[in-house]
Amino acid sequence: MTNEKFTWLQPGAWRKPIIVHATMVAKDRKPLFGKLAHDGRCAVVEKSPIGWILIKQQQRMLELCPEIKILADKVMPDHHHMVLQVMRSMRRSIKEVVRGYMQGCKAEALKLGFDGNIYDAPPFYRVLSHKGQLKAMIEYVYANAERAWQRRQNPDLFRMHRQTEICGLTFTSLGNHFLLNWPDRQLVEMSRSSTDEEIGQRLQYVLTAAQNGAVTYTAAISKGEQMIARTLREHGMPLVVLLSNGFPIEGSPHEKYYKPGALYFEACSKGQLLLLEPTLQTITLPVIHSAAEKTLRQKAEEKNIAYKPVSISTQRYRFVALNEIGKFIIENGSNPSGKTELIVL
Repeated sequence: MTNEKFTWLQPGAWRKPIIVHATMVAKDRKPLFGKLAHDGRCAVVEKSPIGWILIKQQQRMLELCPEIKILADKVMPDHHHMVLQVMRSMRRSIKEVVRGYMQGCKAEALKLGFDGNIYDAPPFYRVLSHKGQLKAMIEYVYANAERAWQRRQNPDLFRMHRQTEICGLTFTSLGNHFLLNWPDRQLVEMSRSSTDEEIGQRLQYVLTAAQNGAVTYTAAISKGEQMIARTLREHGMPLVVLLSNGFPIEGSPHEKYYKPGALYFEACSKGQLLLLEPTLQTITLPVIHSAAEKTLRQKAEEKNIAYKPVSISTQRYRFVALNEIGKFIIENGSNPSGKTELIVL
C-alpha cells in the first residue's frame, strides 16, 4: 500500500486500504477538550467531559467500522489527532467515517448541555504516501503535548517575527535571536558533489569549531550541509538555518499556529536554533544578486558551460542566494572577537 503513489486521489480511493492522519480543531480554537498540565515527568492533557467523549466515540467508531484500526491518537485542549489505518476496502469512505465520528461527538456534547458546534471546520487529512512517513506521523501525534508545553514555557522562542533586520537585510525569523550576537561564527556551504569522505572531514572540522563556541550558519540544502546540520542538532550545538519558503504566508490561516517541524522543534525549545527566511527584498538586493550571479557564473565556468543568467524566481537562484546571504551576515555582522570562519567546499 505504501508503494502506491497518490492512489488516494483517484475516485473511490478513500474506501480502499489507506493510512491517514486526521486533525480535528475545536470551535474558535477554544480549549474545549481539556487543559495542558505537567505531572512532574512529562506534559499531559487533563481531559474535560467533552475530551472524554472524543475517546469514547473512538471505541464506538471501531465497533461500527471493524475495517479501521487506530494507530495513534492524542486529545489536545483545542484539537485532536487520529492516525487511522483502513485495513480492507469499506462501503463508506474514511472521510465519511470520520465525519460520522465527529457528528457522534457533537451529539454527545449536546447531551452534556454544550450548545453549538464543538468543531471549527472539517478535519485536515495527511495521507501516507512515502517511506518513513508513518513513523513520523505517530511520533508527531504522541509528542504533541510535550511540544505544546515547551512552547508555553518558552513563548519567545516560538514567536514568528516579520521584518527582522540583520546587517541591513530583512527576514522572517523564529527562534533564539541572541545567536546573532555570538562572537564566533562559521558558515557551512558544501557542493552537492562532495564525497562521503569530504563530508566526514568537514563535519569533524565544523563540530570542533562548534564545540569551541562557534555558531554555525547553513542553508542545509546539499547532502553534506544537511548531515552537518543534523549532527550539530544531535550534539546540542547552536545553529542558524537559512530557509527558502519555510514559513506560512503572512496573514494565512496557518500563521498564528505555526511551529517548526519535529527536526527543529526540540533545538528551538532549548534556545539552540534560529530560523531565518529572507524576504523577497533581501533575495533581490543588488549586493546579494551580484554575489549570487558571480557564484553561478563561476560554477558554469568550472563545468565549461556557457553561462546564462538565472531568473531570481528559480529555486536554483534562491539556493545560491541563501549561501551568499549567510556569507554577507558573517562578514558584516558585529564580531567582537574577530574570529569569523568561512567554511566553503
